[in-house]
Amino acid sequence: MRRHFLMRVVLAEAVLILMAGTASTALAAGSAPDEAFQRQVFGRTIDKDRIHACYRRAYDAPHLGSHPQQNVRTMTLLVTGSAEEGADPGYTLGLGVTFRKAGTHFETFGGCGAIGSSAAPAAKATIAHCSVDCDGGAIDVRLKNEKSVLVAIPDGARIWKAGSDSEDSDERKRFGADDKLFRLDRTALTDCLSLVGDENEKAMLRRGQ
Repeated sequence: MRRHFLMRVVLAEAVLILMAGTASTALAAGSAPDEAFQRQVFGRTIDKDRIHACYRRAYDAPHLGSHPQQNVRTMTLLVTGSAEEGADPGYTLGLGVTFRKAGTHFETFGGCGAIGSSAAPAAKATIAHCSVDCDGGAIDVRLKNEKSVLVAIPDGARIWKAGSDSEDSDERKRFGADDKLFRLDRTALTDCLSLVGDENEKAMLRRGQ
């Protein structure tokens, strides 16, 4: 499943990226909301190379005890930004999850379009709306501050066992009634290596790109 999906994500990036001006670094970053999003998530705007950010949270026993309907125990988010020459940016995400009653790692991947135009309301200019492949649901990534993001999965999202090749796998039922909104904190890019299959991409994470 993962190999098939990653290939589709690479092919879909050209569709998700909207038309833009020139190939200069400044214009490749996209609209004003895109640039603001990139600076907060990645620390700089996108140029000709892919750029990554990793966020993670492990929920401790006291938190889970006070939220009995939350099944998610750990969540890891990899956000990737890219812009082809002469195009506005596009974003993809990889999400890794474990649940309180199982040590199995699950994952999902999604594609997100540009953040919006400079005329977009400020509240919407900080949100990346992402869709999981194969009608697998929606995941929104919203900026909280320079160190944290809020991940919203209001209706659950299609997930599958890490490394699975099954086209029919869908474990979204594992999300509980309180698995709707998560605050994740910035962490080292190497903490997201498990969400990357391509060796060149892994090398970029190890270099801190």
